[in-house]
Amino acid sequence: MFGVVRAWRDDAELDLGSPQQRLTLAVLLLAEGRPVQASEIIRAIWGDDAPPTARGTVRTYVYRLRKLLDDDTRPDRTVLRSDGSGYQLVLADNQLDLSRFLGSVRAAETAVSTHDIRQAVVLLHAAMDELKDEPLRGVSGEWAETERRRLGQLAVRTVELMSEQQLALGGRVDVLDQLMAVAEAEPLRERVHELLMRALCHGGRPSEALTVYERLRTTLREELGVDPSPALRELHTRVLRADPALSSDTGASADHAVPSARPALMPASLAVFTGREAELDELSSVLGDATAPRTVVVHGTAGVGKTTFVVQWANQVASSFPDGQFFVNLRGFEGEGAAREPAEVLRKLLDALDPSTANRPSDLDGLIAMYRGVLAGRRALLVLDNARDSQQVTPLLPAAPGCLVVITTRRELTSLVASTGAHSVRIGLLDMDEAVALMTHRLGRQRVQREPSAVRAIAGACARLPLALAVASARIASNPEFRLSDIASQLTDDVQPGLDFLATDDPHSDVRSVLSWSYRALSPAAARTFALLALVPLSWTTTPAVASLTGVPVPRARAVLRELSTLCLINEDQPHRFSWHDLLREYAAEVLAETVDTDEQRAACHRLLHHYLILTRSASLQLVPTDDLPELPQIAPGVTAHTVGDLPSASRMFATEHSTLLSLFDLADTWGVESSSWQLAWYMRYYIDEALLWKEMTAINEVALAGATRAGDHLGVGYTHRCLARAAAMLGDTKTAEAHLETAVQAFRTCGDRQAEGYTRVQIAKWLVHTDRVDAALEQAEQARELFRGTASQTQKGELRDLIAYAYSRTGRYSEVVETLRGALESDYESGSTMRMFNTIDHLAVAHEGLADYRKAAEMRELSLKLALEKTGADWAQFPYYLEEQFVQDSFLLARLLYLADETDRALTVQREALNGFHSLLLRHHISTLPERPNEALARSAFAKFESVLAEDRLDHQWFADSVRAVDEVAAAMTYRGSLRLIVELRSGNLDLIAAAGARAAGTNTM
Repeated sequence: MFGVVRAWRDDAELDLGSPQQRLTLAVLLLAEGRPVQASEIIRAIWGDDAPPTARGTVRTYVYRLRKLLDDDTRPDRTVLRSDGSGYQLVLADNQLDLSRFLGSVRAAETAVSTHDIRQAVVLLHAAMDELKDEPLRGVSGEWAETERRRLGQLAVRTVELMSEQQLALGGRVDVLDQLMAVAEAEPLRERVHELLMRALCHGGRPSEALTVYERLRTTLREELGVDPSPALRELHTRVLRADPALSSDTGASADHAVPSARPALMPASLAVFTGREAELDELSSVLGDATAPRTVVVHGTAGVGKTTFVVQWANQVASSFPDGQFFVNLRGFEGEGAAREPAEVLRKLLDALDPSTANRPSDLDGLIAMYRGVLAGRRALLVLDNARDSQQVTPLLPAAPGCLVVITTRRELTSLVASTGAHSVRIGLLDMDEAVALMTHRLGRQRVQREPSAVRAIAGACARLPLALAVASARIASNPEFRLSDIASQLTDDVQPGLDFLATDDPHSDVRSVLSWSYRALSPAAARTFALLALVPLSWTTTPAVASLTGVPVPRARAVLRELSTLCLINEDQPHRFSWHDLLREYAAEVLAETVDTDEQRAACHRLLHHYLILTRSASLQLVPTDDLPELPQIAPGVTAHTVGDLPSASRMFATEHSTLLSLFDLADTWGVESSSWQLAWYMRYYIDEALLWKEMTAINEVALAGATRAGDHLGVGYTHRCLARAAAMLGDTKTAEAHLETAVQAFRTCGDRQAEGYTRVQIAKWLVHTDRVDAALEQAEQARELFRGTASQTQKGELRDLIAYAYSRTGRYSEVVETLRGALESDYESGSTMRMFNTIDHLAVAHEGLADYRKAAEMRELSLKLALEKTGADWAQFPYYLEEQFVQDSFLLARLLYLADETDRALTVQREALNGFHSLLLRHHISTLPERPNEALARSAFAKFESVLAEDRLDHQWFADSVRAVDEVAAAMTYRGSLRLIVELRSGNLDLIAAAGARAAGTNTM
């Protein structure tokens, strides 16, 4: 990474391809093992001017890099992995110069913090050995320039740190050339010039040191209109006076007018500290940037380890603040009246800074002026821990540019950040690996390795909250005879709340007490909302949902959520989308039981369920505009009518709210809202159908059916049986499916709903056609037509038309299919039913192919592709799975039809595009989620063969036959997963197509 981006296998350099492909690799490398979304790579390469084909191009770059970097002799170890919609490059630390550099620098900083200066110099030499050239040389673009500057600043800071440590040892500064180069490149960086002057004096070159000072003074005046800092001016005076101490500089702070005893009031670092590497780097970046704010706000929820984190960092960088390090607990979130006032804190700080200071003023303004005057010209670090609000810390901010203040708080301190430009760092929960590492430090590696799954379960039950993990680990360590699996079961048992397990006799470590201090700081409205959040089934929600839950308008809900977020009791992950950890949820449930009566809780649950009924019904109508949908119940007062207005929004809603919607069924069952339960199940029907979630469809409708049966709601009984029939049919249970459909017919007859019965008859008829009982299906269709008589809507007519066409198609009556569907496309377009349009086009394409009119069939497939692009904008990650699969299927079918119509060149081009789309679909939805079992191994093997065909450059008859066979094998290997339902349908025509392509290839192997 330093110099031209290059890679080697053994001693042979690898050809990394085009500049854009090399840039793709650079983005993955700079992530240091973090998964990188495709959108990040696209921005790095094209910025805001990405072409429509950018995502596909990035997939090609990654594919080529994977082939280049992965070791064919080690199939068990993949270097470049697909991770959801992104990619992850996994390398050992010694495989990348940047990782070696960063590792050495971090280790050196740790050595400095423990005063092992000689070891720090050795480590910094190792880091400097990696700085052979400019970072990312030859990689162009805005992203590369930004990263080059960032890495360049890290290199500058390393040179500074090396100089500081060598001066501290009193030896020769062997990075003098680098110091001179940095001073020339950074003409306004005073710290570099100070170190260069001291190094030159130590080397017996004081006249050159004076030249350095004059050049800096002139530049500062011309560029900024200021003089060098007091520290530099004092150093200049000492050089002029030929101070003998400069020739044997040991790095002491004689060049600063400070008391002989420098305050070092920082607590010791925690011996078992782990993780937080990214946050530590972010905080350190403030030191390396002369333009960075000199105030940092570190905020996060109670118990997340803010203080431990900041103390760890402060001790690592203590050498950068030779005039003292201070730690003050402001007690902003403790008992009533515990918070320390600014005047009290200022007196304590003045005592530590200069005990000789006399005649201190009594007023706050006077104390602030004296405090800032004492700190003028000094480099000191001040940690203000547990701040209550901006007003408490603002008087404690020094004016000296050499000082840095780090504030920890449970609030975001937005006003302070806005008024001072302070840098804000949010500390979140540990990830699972960090949580396990913390427990390993505290419990010992042997005990953790004996029961790794139990350790992860305990970490999960502790919400990966550092305070909770520390308390749990302490309790476990005190009982070495306890099995970790027993403790995990205890923590995950609803009867034994985690907060009880995490209780201690010290309010500062008792998790419940620590959380209560944040709760007590809330306004009454925010406190009520916090309690009601315990009713939300999962630990995330949205602003409109909270408005309905609490029965207030959206603007009011937004303000309350902002208060909760500011206090870090919830986290705003995305605009208007909030989450909180499970221990906060448990504490909210305790508050709910104590402060909100049962009737109000039940009313809140009704509002929440009705909110999702409105939302889900509107989304369902975007997926499939239909009147096969029961009306909403009477909506409870106070519900926010939140809806979605287009297909993309509907698809995103179902994708993001999937888990919440499923969990609402238990909530409805608990609070006796049976009508909400079965209606919600039906409103989710089309989404679940498209997502192939048949087992989930069964589970939620069994809950809904039980509720509707208890309530004697025949309409609900009928709709739930229809859903259960669909799920059973798709899971291959024919008898159960037919029994559910007959029960649904009887239920709708009982309540007299002719329309619902008519749609059930259509559903029965489609199933009969699917199982080749066409005559019986047509009888059901006639009964449905009779039931629809007098109310026949466009939807009903379309359903019947689609059914008849399907029946004719299954029996090979292709001319009748075309006649039945005459004018249907126009009608479907006007109705807005995307799914019905696809069905109509598919029937027509099959019919024309059956009539050997391949060009007309190809026109139909091209129309289907055009429709899919119109509906999605080709951004598959944001849209329904069925549309993506439809697009891929139609692409393959179009290629087949063109090939059969002897339009070979177009067929080959379309086949290549179809293969790329199929590859993307498999990576995102199937291959990346396969566990390691025999069937999955077969699928992976078929996928590997498919990729090898995809990578071939030739386009001829044999390639076409090979590609069809490769798709066929993948589809066959994946059928056991109940997925790829549309792709699998291709297989029926593929054998003849392979034979035809093979015959052509035998005649000629070139195009």
